[in-house]
Amino acid sequence: MNDSKEFENEIALISDKDKQDFVRYYFDNNYVPKYFWEIGASSTGKYHPKFAQGDGGLVRHTKAVVMFAQELLRMSSYAFMKDEYKDLAIIACLCHDTCKYGESEFDKDKYSIHGELASQNVAQAWFDYFGTECPYLLTNAILTHMG
Repeated sequence: MNDSKEFENEIALISDKDKQDFVRYYFDNNYVPKYFWEIGASSTGKYHPKFAQGDGGLVRHTKAVVMFAQELLRMSSYAFMKDEYKDLAIIACLCHDTCKYGESEFDKDKYSIHGELASQNVAQAWFDYFGTECPYLLTNAILTHMG
C-alpha cells in the first residue's frame, strides 16, 4: 500500500531526496497505524477546526500543519535556516500525530503520550531505513510538539 501518496505535495517540500524517501517508507511500511487515515484530528472537536474533524480529519490536519510550517519557514527569519533543518521540521510536522491514539490499535488512553510514541516510531523507522540514529532535532520536535 502507498499511503504516502496522500502526502506527495508535502513530501516534495523536503529538499533531500533520501529524506523524502524515508517519509514514504515511514508511511508505507506499517509504522503508521491504520486508524490515522480514518479519524478526525480531535476526538471532541474542541481543539481543532471543523475541516480537521470527521473521517480523514487527522490527515487534513497534518497537511495544514505542514502548510503553516512551510509558510513560516519561507516568510520569516527562518528563511535563512539550513535546508537540512527545514527538512527535519517538515518531517516532524508530517509525523507528529501518527501515533495519536497508540502505536497500532486505537486506544484513547494513549493520547497523553502520543508525542513520545510517534517520536519512538520515527526513531525506529529511521534506524531501520538509514541504519543510523535518528537526529535529535527530529525526535525532540515530535516528542515536544504539545508544548
